Amino acid sequence: MMKLTKFELTKIFKNRTVIGALVVSVFLLLGIFYVGYYYSQENMAGRHNVEAGYPAKLERVIKEKYTGDLTDEKVEMIISDYINFWQDEQGESLVFYPFYWYVTSSFVPRKNYDLYLAMTEKLENNEKLLIEEVPLQKVSDKNFKTFDHLVQLGNFIPWTELYKVLGNLSFLISLLVSLVCSLVFADDTSRNLNQLLFTTKWGRSKLLSSKILAGTLASSSLFLLIHSINFLAFTAMNDISGWKSSIQANFIMKLYDFPLEWNHLQVYIWVICLQFVGILFTVAVSLLISVLVKSPLSAFAGTTGLYFLPALLMQALKNDPLSTYLYFFPVNQTNVKDMLSLLDKENGLMGFGFAINVIILFTFLLLGYVIMNIFTHRYMKNWSFR
Repeated sequence: MMKLTKFELTKIFKNRTVIGALVVSVFLLLGIFYVGYYYSQENMAGRHNVEAGYPAKLERVIKEKYTGDLTDEKVEMIISDYINFWQDEQGESLVFYPFYWYVTSSFVPRKNYDLYLAMTEKLENNEKLLIEEVPLQKVSDKNFKTFDHLVQLGNFIPWTELYKVLGNLSFLISLLVSLVCSLVFADDTSRNLNQLLFTTKWGRSKLLSSKILAGTLASSSLFLLIHSINFLAFTAMNDISGWKSSIQANFIMKLYDFPLEWNHLQVYIWVICLQFVGILFTVAVSLLISVLVKSPLSAFAGTTGLYFLPALLMQALKNDPLSTYLYFFPVNQTNVKDMLSLLDKENGLMGFGFAINVIILFTFLLLGYVIMNIFTHRYMKNWSFR
């Protein structure tokens, strides 16, 4: 069977359509990196800061001065440094550091107090605003989830950008996998090879299993390759020191009461696992459509339509409670913040806590993969010449 699987894998990667799709994917991948990393809020602000004559980023300052336990004293120090820097530069609008911005915005809400207006008024009177004059919220006001250790602060900005890129990669990989798996059965059917293959010794048994396995292995390889390239690009273009900071201390995502003591690296690994089982589900759908139609193009069109259908239904049923169940499908799982928030809520996906909701979600995707592959195998085993 391994020889048959190897043969099917060779067929897949020597297919001109697949080769063309891989070439196009390289350019799309570069585009995702360009927009997601080079033009990320952090890196774009860094380039503007350099043009204005200031340090590009705050990696070293964050790592040496701000990283560690999130306390009221730490928050006060960060905001104090920020307002002193801002006032020293006379409110220079070209200088923007996302880390300062998001921490300050979280603990100095603009509803009741405009920090920038207060600093501007002080500067007009040749004075400086002091941190003691700023009405800061306490860390306890955010209702952070409590653990044995305090919530850890770090450079959360690059990791937030990474999570956004992961969502775009999910679309790219899913479309690529849909194309690859659409060829597995439909290509032979379109060339009338089934009549020949099914008369061989293993035509209706091992050959079918090897085709399903080859589609899964090819898709898994593409998934691992693209995510490996992505992580290398991420580490090359960003500061990753914030990996050990708590997800609760991400002041962009605002998951203050997230129930698990996870850092940003652990969230990243969880997202990769979720996307992988989602890809397996997409593989099974693609293979199933591939046996039901007579051409690869029809299979790809059908698979793509089914992949995006839950997203369209999500928009149509926006305010309907039933829309929650559409998050079971991979196309609606690309937003990391939304998924973590939904799975955390007891009134979220299935009405349970985070761990149970995750188990139910993963079980649904894996069962879908197994059941659809069984149906695909049985359908082709009983396939008749017509």
